[in-house]
Amino acid sequence: MPSITEERLAELADNWNYESSDPETEAWRDDLTPEEAKIIDGWDMGYAVGVHNICRDIMAQYREGERHG
Repeated sequence: MPSITEERLAELADNWNYESSDPETEAWRDDLTPEEAKIIDGWDMGYAVGVHNICRDIMAQYREGERHG
């Protein structure tokens, strides 16, 4: 079973962290192994869940402020 080295994991993390709205910053994803793609999918899902939770919490604070403001 293939294993990802710490160096490769750090490289993937750097690439993931430096993505932007520019499609060229996502080109590195084209060369992922299935194992690497699974890790990146997990990071993407964690990010999406985090953004969702932040938005939910902001809306809850907004609603609370409307009730008491």
